[in-house]
Order: sequence, then structure tokens, then C-alpha cells
Amino acid sequence: MVETDKKYYHAIQILSDNCTGCTACVRVCPTEAIRVRNRKATIDQNRCIDCGNCVNICQFHAIIPRSDSLELIKNFNYKVAIISSSYAGQFSEDVPYAVSKQSLLELGFDEVAEESFVTGFVIDMVRDYIRTNKHIRPIFSSNCPAVVRMIQVKFPSLLPNILHQEAPMSILTRLIREKFKTEHADFDETDLGIFLIVPCVAHVTAVHQPEGAYKHLQDGAFSMGMIYGKVKDHIKKLQNNPREIDTYEKGLTWALSGVEAEMVEDTDIRALSVNGIENVMEVLSKVEDHYLDQYDYIVLRSCTNGCVGGCLNIENPFVAMSRIKKLIKEASDPEINIDELVDLYKDGEFAVSPLAPRSIMELDKDIKNAIKKMKQINEFLTMLPGLNCSACGSPTCYALAEDIVQGKASIDDCVVLLKRHSKDD
Repeated sequence: MVETDKKYYHAIQILSDNCTGCTACVRVCPTEAIRVRNRKATIDQNRCIDCGNCVNICQFHAIIPRSDSLELIKNFNYKVAIISSSYAGQFSEDVPYAVSKQSLLELGFDEVAEESFVTGFVIDMVRDYIRTNKHIRPIFSSNCPAVVRMIQVKFPSLLPNILHQEAPMSILTRLIREKFKTEHADFDETDLGIFLIVPCVAHVTAVHQPEGAYKHLQDGAFSMGMIYGKVKDHIKKLQNNPREIDTYEKGLTWALSGVEAEMVEDTDIRALSVNGIENVMEVLSKVEDHYLDQYDYIVLRSCTNGCVGGCLNIENPFVAMSRIKKLIKEASDPEINIDELVDLYKDGEFAVSPLAPRSIMELDKDIKNAIKKMKQINEFLTMLPGLNCSACGSPTCYALAEDIVQGKASIDDCVVLLKRHSKDD
């Protein structure tokens, strides 16, 4: 079934007044979701996967990320913050990790949980899943929402290859909710608010519009940069008066490129790590061609350098990686009891339903009209220069031909043809 009428939430917005129509965003969008018409960029909501490439490339702050306001936590009696593993790398080395975590309590949270708490368990879960599902190869990590949506949009035949288990922060969310159910018999679950502090817009979108592999478990998502700006005012005070607080530095490896694959790899499991959206697309194409069947598990991250490269982070990803590695090296984590996590996994509480494809290629609902439009696209392609320069506002000449046939553009939008015609005149 084609879901062309479905409304998608996106954590990216365009400020038209700032847009100059430079087309830089058009050229870096991996799903060809952006067009520039009349010197203003627009985003096709069906195609956008919230990878954040356009946010990173825009020099005019015309495309900006969005996340929830911190005021949202006031709607709940008990507030829990779950911090991404990349959080630790955002602070200078003179700020202890425990202090950066404690500072969140000053913002109004009652509890702060770490993604790093569950990553050791997740490695065991992934290994078990790989060994249980030997008929699927390779299996893709489901941790990066942008990659999951990329597969929905451009590689739907590979959807069965996605790991059908919750991502670490959602597993931790589920654990927290289960604990509250058992520890507070008279507790109204609507009083409990769980919020993620995330490094990229894709995770914000996953919280607000969970699809298939992303159940609606959290109540909001906050930008790493926004939270950093608020907690830094409390850091200095807390450094002079730190409290005893548990931290789980060893699990911070999740934020680093390549480490998840290294940890999952075993004598009977071969793993591959890929980061950067262009590299991800190339690898997915190879998997479709059965060129990488020798791998059991592939970790795909849309951000270069992994989660530390997310567009909502503050610190340079290489500096953040160095700081996290130092924390891991010096770590002495408290003992973690994962019995409850194992029980939830065995009961199928982390299992998720398969994703449906997100169709973006339908030219017309009527098959005869679709064939007619395809012929028209090919006719326009013979007229266009084939330079894929994006100066017309479409990412490629094929995309422009498609836009013309769909009534969204004109052949006169091609500046190369216009220049040729003006010379001929």
C-alpha cells in the first residue's frame, strides 16, 4: 500500500527569510527531498529522513533543527532524563562526567539515566538475535533512525534485515517504566515523563513519530546543544560541591564509530561498521546486490564519526571522541545487574514489528498515466544537459524532468539550456 497521504513529523524547519536559494542543501540531500523554487528551499515531507545534512551545510541558518522546549517537563510529576552516550564528550576535561550528569538535576529532572547503562546488555542481545536468525544476512543495527528511514525510502527490499529489537535508549525507557509499575503500585504512569537528550534530529523525529521499530515510549526529546547551554551555568557551582553519583563510563563506547561492531564481533560473528550517509547508501546498494553476504552484522550510522558527529552536538566530533575514550580508559563502573533486562528480552518486550516501505516513486495512481509520465520524463531527459549541477533547484537532471512532468517545475528552470538558447539567439 502506498502511503503518499501520510503526514510525517520532521525535526527540521526552513526559515524562508534566511534562505538565499544557493542550492547547497539540494546537493547534499541523500533522498533528493529538497527543491529550490523562486530562490527558496522547500522539503518534500515524504522523502526527508532527518539525517541533518542540510542543517550542517546551510551557511545562512535557513535550515535549522528543532526539538522540544524544556518547559515540557513541568507537565509531569516525576521527570527522567536519558542522556545519549555522546553527552559526555561535550564538556571540557576539567568537568567530571558525574558533575555534567548531576547538573541535569538542577534543571528540574528527578532522575538521570544513561544510555551507557544498557549497552553491554544490548551487545549480548544483538549476538543472540544474530545467532537465532541465521536465515537473515546481513542484519543491520536499528540504532540510527535516519538509516532506518533511509532503508524505508530507498532500499525497502532490505527492511527485513533490520534488527527487530528496540534501540538502547528505548530499551532503557522500557526498563524505567517497568520499574515504576512494580515499585509504585498506586502510581499513575501518566505522571511519569521520560525525555531523551539526543545528538541528532533523527532521534527527535523518532521520539515524536515512532514507526515500526520505534514504539512511542518517550514524552519528548531535547537538543544536546540546548541542554548544554542550560547546564553550563550550574557546572561551576557543582564542581565545588559534587555529590556521590553513579556513572557508567564503560558503556560510552556506543558513541564512537566502529566500536559497536567490534563489540558484537565474535568467533562466529563477522561485523562491519559504516558511518556517513553517502557511505551508508553505497554499502546498502552492495547488500542489495548480495556483495556483502559474508557479514553477519552491519552497523550503519548516518553521521560521520558516529553519534558524536550529530548536528545537535556542541563539541567537534574528534575532540568529543578523545574525551570519551579518556573516560572509558579511566572507568571503574559499579556492578550492573541485568537480570531484569534479560527477563524483559526473553518475554519479547523489546521486540518490534517490521517497518513498512515509504513509497516516494509513484508518478500516478493510474498505471496508464504513470507509464505516460515515464515516457515524458525520458523525453525531457534527452533535452536536458545531464550535468546534474542543481542550478535549476532540483538535485539532478532526472529529478528536474520528473518535477516538470509532475507540474512542479519548468524546462526554463534549466539555466544551462537558457544560456545555450540565449547564445543561439
